[in-house]
Amino acid sequence: RILLISTNCRATSGFPVFAVRQADNTTMIEKCFVRYVYQPMEALYLLLITNKSSNIMEDLETLRLLAKLVPEFCPALDEEGVREKSFDLILAFDEVMAMGHRENVNVQQVKTALEMESHEEKLHQMILQSKINEAKEEAKRREKSIDAQKKAKGGMSLPGIAGGSSLSSTAASMFNDEDRKYSMPRSDVDSDYGAVRKSAPPKGKGMVLASKSKQSNDVLSAIQAEDALVGGMGAPPAAKARQAAPAAAASAASNESVTLKVEEKIVVRMGQDGTLESLEIKGELKMTVNDAEASFTRVQVKMPGGSAFQFKTHPNINRGLWTEETVLAHRDQAKNFPVGAELGVLKWRCAAAPDALLPLSVSCWASGKGGGAAATVEYEAGLADRLPLSFLRVAIPCSGAPRISEVGEGEARHNGKTETLEWRVELVEASNRSGSMEFAVPDTDPASLFPIQVSFRAAGIISGLEVAAVADARSSKPLSFRTSYSLEVEDYQVA
Repeated sequence: RILLISTNCRATSGFPVFAVRQADNTTMIEKCFVRYVYQPMEALYLLLITNKSSNIMEDLETLRLLAKLVPEFCPALDEEGVREKSFDLILAFDEVMAMGHRENVNVQQVKTALEMESHEEKLHQMILQSKINEAKEEAKRREKSIDAQKKAKGGMSLPGIAGGSSLSSTAASMFNDEDRKYSMPRSDVDSDYGAVRKSAPPKGKGMVLASKSKQSNDVLSAIQAEDALVGGMGAPPAAKARQAAPAAAASAASNESVTLKVEEKIVVRMGQDGTLESLEIKGELKMTVNDAEASFTRVQVKMPGGSAFQFKTHPNINRGLWTEETVLAHRDQAKNFPVGAELGVLKWRCAAAPDALLPLSVSCWASGKGGGAAATVEYEAGLADRLPLSFLRVAIPCSGAPRISEVGEGEARHNGKTETLEWRVELVEASNRSGSMEFAVPDTDPASLFPIQVSFRAAGIISGLEVAAVADARSSKPLSFRTSYSLEVEDYQVA
């Protein structure tokens, strides 16, 4: 009996009778004007019905593709399993065949289409989550500020201090303003709208038209106040506009006395066969002092032995202390670092790094085929065990519409606006440290597929530099700190 049918066809009713009469090694039956092409799948049959004038080779290729799709969406090849996954199977079959004709797709493309994942949606969700985290951290910081003002309020109202009552009332006013602004944002909005309502015409003078510009300004101010308080949880609109998604990490780091950023960028030139022509690594250590009590600070840096990198400190850093102990401290012990300002205290560079330090190699084997070009692009992450990569993007110049035959990892699509074939892999780690993609472009010279642009990011660095400790330069007392590591591609070309 029939368990699943993609297109209604009366000819399916006679198939079981014909299949029983045929030999075991037969996978095709012809009867009158109908051709049955089938494949046994354990206790079930996968059946493709065509007319006798169709191309049998294309029919067999379509059947093989469908047979590959069935286990992908229906692991249990029995009646119960097919009924349970019938909806997924129908969708998969529809991606392969449209109006009785086969589409030029492969298994990976069908899976990608049914997953319906969107890189833009993921990025939007990440930015939205960052804003939420930022708002939470801002609320915590304001809560601490309010608690400090409460304590200050209690201290200023002590007896025996001249003008204590005046100071106490001033502090109370400050606290009430802050509390009304951050803890009860809706009331502040209501008060602003109340101010607009209070600007009604005075009684006893009949109908008086108020100034149009004044009314517009009042209403606009009230709307801006609501947007700032509801959307930003108290953050001013101007400051909110300046903050982006990475600002969430900076807001979280403000709770630490010192924030340190270790950033590296690479410039790579690769040959078409994957031969490394040049690799340049540039790095910088940036420090931000968040607490005035921690402005007299010293940073202990740990470096791997036998490093091929050249290091250079900021002019205000004690070079002797750096050379002897790899410690970053102010040159003048009587001076402190600026508070709240990001300062690059250390830079390093390796102009001709060896192959062992290349985090990712990309090669492209292109050849002419029938007036067009066929190519296989491969990547291999040599440092995937300790340095996973994210948001890998390989952009290949491609003016015509390519035929993508296989994508081993990630997804590939043609961007008509930029005339590039983009291959994206969200995460490259030890489990998928290598991958490949095959495609062909009609009426194209293989040389036009170059240069290929590559980009990726990583939450780590190549050089192995680490921040071991941060302490007060005067008392040697340990200070709380937060360190972030990042790697980006400045320029990566395969030509």
